[in-house]
Amino acid sequence: MYGVAANYGEFARDWSILFSVSYWDSRYRDAVIQTFVDTLNRRINDPTGLARVTPSRISLYDVTFSVEARYVPRYSGEIKPYLGVGMAAHVINAEGQLVDGTFVERSLDNIAAGIFVSTGISLKIVRHFGIEGGVRADLLSGFRSAQARAGGAYYFGHIRVPNPSNDSGSAAGAGKRSMLKP
Repeated sequence: MYGVAANYGEFARDWSILFSVSYWDSRYRDAVIQTFVDTLNRRINDPTGLARVTPSRISLYDVTFSVEARYVPRYSGEIKPYLGVGMAAHVINAEGQLVDGTFVERSLDNIAAGIFVSTGISLKIVRHFGIEGGVRADLLSGFRSAQARAGGAYYFGHIRVPNPSNDSGSAAGAGKRSMLKP
């Protein structure tokens, strides 16, 4: 699986919004395809016995567009657990000589939308680099998936949050808000 995610920042305390796109491809196992071909060959009505269906590779591709609300509890450590919930749209495509142009290909091809949940941890290694690992389960109309994900992260710029202690209402602090790095 290949993917890119962008965190657009907090929309509420400890909650941020992420947009992502990912791609994966796979193929049906040879044994599964052979079982399908054997079933078709048993159903052929050919008195000569010469007509045969031959197996071919069947590949699946999925492009996923997601938006996620992610809860990351605020504390000073570099290891940050998270929980997420979101919506996703999957564009699934099947290809292979055996199914091209058939109702089988049309039934495998799909555009589906649904919800997902995710959980994991992120670890900041150095100033702008980190790693993240997690699991995600998608529940879509006619399609379900569970994924284990791991990858690298690059942190652009500095995350700044308001410092409520400087907004004390005193004459010196009135109308001012300072920005601090977490």
